[in-house]
Amino acid sequence: MKIGVFSTFILGIFILFCLGLFCLRHIHTEKIIDQNRSVYIKKTKNGFLLIRNGTPFFIKGAAGSSNLKELAEIGGNTIRLYDTINLQENLDEAAKYDLAVIIDIPIPAYTRYGNYIDEKENKVLKQNIKVLVNKYKNHTALLMWNLGNELNYPRVHWKDFIRQNLDRLRFTSTFNDCVEIIQNEDRDHPVLTALWHFRLIQQYVNIRIFSPELDLVSINVFGGINNLKNDINVINHIFGQFPFYISEWGSDGYWETKYTSWGAPIEPTSAKKAEQIKSRYKKIISEINPEDCFGSLVFFWGNKHERTNTWFSLFEDNFKSEIIKELGKLWNNSESPQKLIGLEYMLVDKLGASDNLVFSPNEIKYAELKMNDVNTDSINISWEIYPEIWDRDDSVTVLDPRKKVDYFKSFENTKATFLTPVIEGPYRIFAYAYDRQGYFATTNIPFYVLNPK
Repeated sequence: MKIGVFSTFILGIFILFCLGLFCLRHIHTEKIIDQNRSVYIKKTKNGFLLIRNGTPFFIKGAAGSSNLKELAEIGGNTIRLYDTINLQENLDEAAKYDLAVIIDIPIPAYTRYGNYIDEKENKVLKQNIKVLVNKYKNHTALLMWNLGNELNYPRVHWKDFIRQNLDRLRFTSTFNDCVEIIQNEDRDHPVLTALWHFRLIQQYVNIRIFSPELDLVSINVFGGINNLKNDINVINHIFGQFPFYISEWGSDGYWETKYTSWGAPIEPTSAKKAEQIKSRYKKIISEINPEDCFGSLVFFWGNKHERTNTWFSLFEDNFKSEIIKELGKLWNNSESPQKLIGLEYMLVDKLGASDNLVFSPNEIKYAELKMNDVNTDSINISWEIYPEIWDRDDSVTVLDPRKKVDYFKSFENTKATFLTPVIEGPYRIFAYAYDRQGYFATTNIPFYVLNPK
């Protein structure tokens, strides 16, 4: 039986693919690990282990840079620092509370026809990384180096092949040089990069091909955690098991919720967020390949203004979000019930956020909180109204934190009366409920003022 030229070509391609796949599956297993390192990844018959100071280490912690004492008090063992500002102070404080630290090394994300073209800038970047690593590599709190957050790691482009792939090569060349610098200067701590869950499989394939010297990856995932197991299984099927940890997780992000008719995201209440935190942590522990997953970091340990000032913030001034109660229970594997503050939702004129509240200027409105089985005399409630800037395409903040407006006329326990603002546009009304134990609960409703004139 004769085999045609085309069939021979296809057979050759298939053989090369199989050989390449075999090599990719064995990238991690072929690395020789010095087990005298402070931190290293150990291959076992069941998967991978993260070893710190001679013992397996499972990450239970948060991403942020403040309130480290409170993190340790509820059973957290790791903090992820997003930048190098006050790094020495943060490392020392983490060591004080026996917290391990994952240090982010910020580098520009990949953009076509943009970053990494200037070789002088690339050299400066690499030199700065070398100095940084040498300065902090011996700190006892250091766990790992994270090179870049959601870098949009590039794939091979078939359209505009030459130009786009030259840009990709500039990025990967600089990125791989940075990885090599960190590994050469610090043999004691692994190097990784944090991937956004969106297109995870595609990103991971390209990392395995073009940046195989990375020790592991991490994954930022929120509502997408429900599909993460499937993506991990696909990667395992193609490449074999691989080491990773979940570097950001939490309740639904603003890109995952319902929106009003004018484009404002509807934020879950803190009680709803606590429910999502509980179910998703159990999914991480039980379903998402525990043989290879080194743990997880909740987002955000501190106060962060992103879309709203409450969406991700687990702290508000000196108060802790009631979500932290749930985290402490989960990290300590406790079955004792955690009683939340009892704030269920808010209504304005008996309508909720999904009712698309559109008002005229200078109208009197009545906001009311629904509280569940709680003595409101022990709760302090405050109210705020902010204008939103959702129409700015380049902005990740919906609220302008500089422009709180005061249109409230009266307050009565769980009720507030306010006048709608005069200026047309989108707004959001917030309520905060503070208890005597130092916790707070939140809810808010977006509304729109439409001036017929």
